[in-house]
Amino acid sequence: MSDSGINRRRFLESSGGTVAGSVAVSLATSMPSGAWAKPLGAIEQQTADVLLRVCRLLYPHDDLDDNYYAACVESLDVKAAADAALVTQLNEGVANLNGAPEKFLDLQEVEQIKALTALEATSFFQTVRGHMVVALYTDRKVWAELGYEGPSFKLGGYLDRGFNDIDWLPET
Repeated sequence: MSDSGINRRRFLESSGGTVAGSVAVSLATSMPSGAWAKPLGAIEQQTADVLLRVCRLLYPHDDLDDNYYAACVESLDVKAAADAALVTQLNEGVANLNGAPEKFLDLQEVEQIKALTALEATSFFQTVRGHMVVALYTDRKVWAELGYEGPSFKLGGYLDRGFNDIDWLPET
């Protein structure tokens, strides 16, 4: 058999990879923003949707896609799967947020912030706030989106290496 050109086996191998890649790309681009990357285990979908909005209100970044916030909620879901008390706390906290005449997600942003402020002293709020700040700002993908280059201690610190290279602020 001649080794010149492409044979049937090579054609099938290369076209199969191309088709699989095309399907993966089309699925990824057709997913709505904020879609959950994996199924939730302990938290109900409605609770997760409210927690995503809470996270976005607590740590607002207009340029960050909802997927980064959804990853925070998913990590909270993993934590809740091992802690029944946490599941109860999250469900009750979201029920309190939904206790207004309208559901939390149907409120205007100003009203959502007022509802959150009213719960600021509760253990629900403190648990969610504490988890979300760590989950969001330790994600290296978020670092890249925000322009943070990461810790500099391995490189000798910032004093002699970019201490004042704040190119993202407007010049005054």
